[in-house]
Order: sequence, then C-alpha cells, then structure tokens
Amino acid sequence: MKFIKALVFLLPILLISSIYAQEEQSFTDRDYVFFVDGEDFDEAYSDDIPVDENDIFSNSNFIPNGPIIIKDVSRKMKSAGYWISKIKNPDKEILTQIQIKAKNKELFKDLIYLNNIETFPEYVSTASLKRQQKQIFKLFYYRKYIDGSFNTINKNYVNNIHNSIKFPNSKKIKTKYALATSYTDIRLMPSDTNFLYDKITYDIDRLQVSSIDIGTPLIALLSTKDNKWTFVVSYSAEGWVKTKDIAFTSKQTFSDWINEKNFIVVTNTGTDIYLNKELTKYYDFIRMSTKLPILKKFDNNIICVKIPKKTNKDNLIFEKVYLNGEDINVGYLKYTQRNVLQQAFKHLNSPYSWGGYNGDPDCSTFIRQVFGSFGLILPRNSLAQIKSGNKQTTLKRKTSDSEKSKEIISKTTPAISILYLPGHIMLYIGNENDTPYIIHAIWGNEHFINKKERVVSFINKVVVSNLNIGKGTSKGSLLHRVTKVNTLTLRK
Repeated sequence: MKFIKALVFLLPILLISSIYAQEEQSFTDRDYVFFVDGEDFDEAYSDDIPVDENDIFSNSNFIPNGPIIIKDVSRKMKSAGYWISKIKNPDKEILTQIQIKAKNKELFKDLIYLNNIETFPEYVSTASLKRQQKQIFKLFYYRKYIDGSFNTINKNYVNNIHNSIKFPNSKKIKTKYALATSYTDIRLMPSDTNFLYDKITYDIDRLQVSSIDIGTPLIALLSTKDNKWTFVVSYSAEGWVKTKDIAFTSKQTFSDWINEKNFIVVTNTGTDIYLNKELTKYYDFIRMSTKLPILKKFDNNIICVKIPKKTNKDNLIFEKVYLNGEDINVGYLKYTQRNVLQQAFKHLNSPYSWGGYNGDPDCSTFIRQVFGSFGLILPRNSLAQIKSGNKQTTLKRKTSDSEKSKEIISKTTPAISILYLPGHIMLYIGNENDTPYIIHAIWGNEHFINKKERVVSFINKVVVSNLNIGKGTSKGSLLHRVTKVNTLTLRK
C-alpha cells in the first residue's frame, strides 16, 4: 500500500491505494494515484508552477519580474507549418486506430496512473476509501493554506469538510455509473474553497485536480451527507465533483456511451454547443478531444450530436444539440506528425490554467488534449505521461548544454516525443541550428536570489520556445533540468 510521499514543505504527490473487490471474490490490492496539486512534485519544484523548496523560504519576499520575453523564436517559428516543413514524411501514420486501442490497453496495464473505467470492479472496499480520504484530509489539515481572500484556513474548516463525507456501514460499496452533464471541476476534497499556498500563486488552487467536459464517463463511489458532492473516478483522475453536474445511469447505457462507434471529436481548442441548427441558442462549449455521438450531418456543415442531460428528478436523458462542423472531426484524427503539430499549435497563446480550471490548459492538460484527438488516453500528470511512450530515455545529467541538446535531438521524433523535467511536460517540435524547440503550457519561472528573496517571472500561456528559459538563474535552464524524453508509440 502506498501512502503520502512526504517531503518537508515540498508539494507531495499523494499515492493512495484503493482495495477493490469483484462480487463474490476476496478483495484485491490495486494502487490508485491522487496528485494533490495536479502535477507530480516528488522530485523538486518546477517551472510549470512555483513550489517552496523548503520551509525556510515560506516567508521570503516575492519580486515580480515579468512577463518573460521568449527569445530566439521568430514569427515563422510560431506556426505549425514551419516545423511540419522540416519533417521528411509528415503524413505517415504513426499508429492506426487498431494500434491506438492496443496502446491504450498497454497503458491501462502498465500504469497505476490510469483507471480503466470500462472494466472497473463492481465493488470497492469501504475501508480503502476511508483511508484514501483520510490521507487527503491530513495533507490539508497539517499544512497552512489561505483562501481566495487571503485569509488563513483554520483546521476546524478542513475537519468539517472531511466530516461531511458519508461512508456506508457496509464493508464494500457498489459501483455506480454516471455521465457528466456539464463542464465541472474535479476536486481533492468536496469544497469550492480555494486552498492557496501564498498570495503570489493566487491562481493556483491546490484542491483543483482536473476538469471534465459534458459527456465524460465516470465511476461514482461516495457522496457527502448532503448529497451535493460525489466522489468519482475518470480515466485519468479521481476526486469530488458537484452532484448536480452528473447524471447516474445503468451499466449498459454507460458501456454503450463509451463504445459508440459513430462519434465526433472536437479538434479546435473548443467549440460551442447550440440548441438549434441555426446556431443561435447557445448552450455551452466543449474542449479539444471531447467525444460525442453523432446523430446527423447537415449540408451546411452543421453537426447534430447528443449529450447527456439531467432531469428535475435526477434521471438521465439525452438531448440533441448542434455544432459547427469546422471545429470537429467525424471519428478520431489520423495520428500523424502533421496532425499532432496542427493540434498543438491551435493552443498557441491559450492562457495557462492550473488543473484545467475555467476551461484553459496547464502543461499536462495540453498534452492530454492534443493526443486525445487521436484516441490516445494519457494520464493526468507529467510524471505519468513521460512513462506512457515506447522509447523512454533518461538523459545524462552532467553534460554541457550542447551535448545535452544533441542527445535530446537524437533520442526524439518531432511532434510525437515529449520532454520531462520534474513537474513539467513539453512537446518536442523539432530543432533549429542544433537547438531543441518545444511547445508547452507554462505558468512561469522562479528562482531564489537568497533565502529571503524569491524572483517570479510570469509567462502564463502556451508558447513556443527553446529550452533556455531560466538560464542564468539559481534553478538553471529547462535544458539543464530536463531528465527524460519519450516517444508516444507502441512498444515493440
């Protein structure tokens, strides 16, 4: 069993094991992973999000210094076509849809960071879920946080949140099936309160795990005593969602929804949903890689799809809605380097948002949405994502910048390779003059001048850059701190 991986005043990852039981079978152990801050910070603080290196810095003075000017990126380099033109055969299919399905099965088997909700156990151990929630509670109980108004959150408040969870008296909990009926956030605890480390990171809510779109299939396991919150499991994340944002359904309907063969995938950063085919009655918007069953395609490139909806009596029904065909693809996109780059560059300059809050991506959400357009199911956090490929390489640490750049270029393939440093993930797009270039969603860069002065330089968006960000600071450049690369293909 894995418990909180504690490092003093570092952002930990919370590894919690759930004990699941098949009906009429004994309980079996299986690890499920909670990443408390949406990313993995077991190794060090990152550029994606600032983290106190040690409690000694918790009262340091912040010195804003930004936004960072991204150097050595020409106007043309901010276009997908520029990097596509450097690839010998950009339209070669990397994996077929049959191979992508095999890849997903491979990931479900090998990674504890993903949940195969299609084969989820019918029963879950109550004791296991109690331990999970207790570990999360302890993490927020024993560390100081402030809320969105910068007031200290007292321990009684955290205790009340934990006490609001309703645990059954039985030894096991029967799995329920649900579909998201609106965009909603997944939270570590059943609360809307912002849990912040400090004022400088006012936009980083530590309760925020992820966010999901309409139609996301979910396993439901627990609820609060007032039934306002439900604990759910998705493919890539676990946590609490508002019960009003989901509708429960049968296992058969749940399975049919997941396995629908005639569907669309959103290929733009987002697309609007309308209640009429004239596209005048706005309903909501859904983000890149969202999948919905298609009902009809009209001559004017308007697409009719169905979405789950909740009735006043909490029953699940399906409703017809309409989309602009320019923002979608019927079925998954063909997995080619050209298509990956085109998907990635649609996000260029998108605002950075921790845990997908308010609809915008952080570094790992960006990666998941891009590759989700091809049917690949990737984990939530960067450490798990770097383990998802076929050719993972651990880079040499004590090398010069030029040697490390050459090693990265020789070990990667543009558009389908990802680069990792603790807490941050990036998409490799190619090289220019033997310098690796990436596209990534990044919060900013920070370093310490001394124990009392912390310099924070903001970026807060998806950018094209080389790996020189942070060069000359106490932390060092991205290039200096990149530790792993991997390529998203099948294992041979």
